[in-house]
Amino acid sequence: MGRTPVCADDVLARLGELPVSEWTYGFDHRSVRHLGPMAQDFAAAFGLGYSDRKIAVVDANGVCMAAIQALYRRVVILEEARGSDIESAS
Repeated sequence: MGRTPVCADDVLARLGELPVSEWTYGFDHRSVRHLGPMAQDFAAAFGLGYSDRKIAVVDANGVCMAAIQALYRRVVILEEARGSDIESAS
């Protein structure tokens, strides 16, 4: 079983382009709503899982974690830059 590192910034960019919809499954009552990407769009964006008809929880979590890491790094960079601006203004 091999592991391949991913570029979190790339995952974030693909996630940013992923359409997200609200829908009701055909077997649910009309009042039951769900939110998320369509499995086919998720598969096209990330190429994960064994089917383009279902999104595995592990894959959705992995995409979210990579995107959070990319956002965290961006926040740290912005905070450091802001700190530099504040220090230079003193």
